Amino acid sequence: MAMELIDDVYSVALWMTGDEASAGMLVSQTYLNNTGFKNAASLFKAFRNVYVRSYGQEGGFGAADAMNIDDAEVARAVINTSADFKLATLLADMVGLSHSQIAEVLDKPIDAIRLWLRWGRKLLSVEAEEKVN
Repeated sequence: MAMELIDDVYSVALWMTGDEASAGMLVSQTYLNNTGFKNAASLFKAFRNVYVRSYGQEGGFGAADAMNIDDAEVARAVINTSADFKLATLLADMVGLSHSQIAEVLDKPIDAIRLWLRWGRKLLSVEAEEKVN
């Protein structure tokens, strides 16, 4: 089961880090340090733990990105938990995990995940445009 998702884990890692070598390292550490994944959610929870240990919550969204958000509470959350915002969006849109699976990965309520997806998609689209230009 876990090996079937290795390409998805690598794709998410690449988006999270922006660097092929770092993405490869995250994938290796995820698979080497964890065994017995029950499902996709447990695999990506292990990936998240490796990512946060390596990079913290630094996820590429910062104060400048948050300035474009109308909701002050959401803007603060983007700055404080930016990696989880980005990861939630990638897990939904790239991997196809359900909201409940993402809530399990991030250990957050499903309503928070729905809100994060709304704002995370907006912020990731800005990031993707910047990478293209």
